[in-house]
Amino acid sequence: MAFPTFKSLPAFLLGAACLPGIPAGAADTPPDKPTGLSGATDAIGLVALAPHNLPGAIGDYDLRARSIVVAPGGGIPDHSHAGRPGIARVTKGSLIEYRGNTQRTLQVGDFWFENADTMHWFRNPSTTEAAELWVVDVVLRKK
Repeated sequence: MAFPTFKSLPAFLLGAACLPGIPAGAADTPPDKPTGLSGATDAIGLVALAPHNLPGAIGDYDLRARSIVVAPGGGIPDHSHAGRPGIARVTKGSLIEYRGNTQRTLQVGDFWFENADTMHWFRNPSTTEAAELWVVDVVLRKK
């Protein structure tokens, strides 16, 4: 719903006086219990933090979410996830993931877990379509 903007208080007040009263309905109040949910309590997978040997306290870290766009023909260089556990999902296009001597094509909806043993890189094979990843990982808080 778009709300009008006014440049002066008198114009706002005049406009507000002309609006009909809008009663609060059931959609305006939070439900008493979860309604219409599925899978909310079932983990699809977990990444153990212990193997990452994260130094310091949990307060030294952030849970980071990113949307990463890989241009047509672009790529993400070889990198490790030791000390940076995460979960990623393809939300647009496709990517080829390379782990050691193996490769796999990832499509929209595909996801994976990045643990202490993960070392990989990516390439967008398309010449016309960007690929996009939704990535959530644990990272050392910047000071």
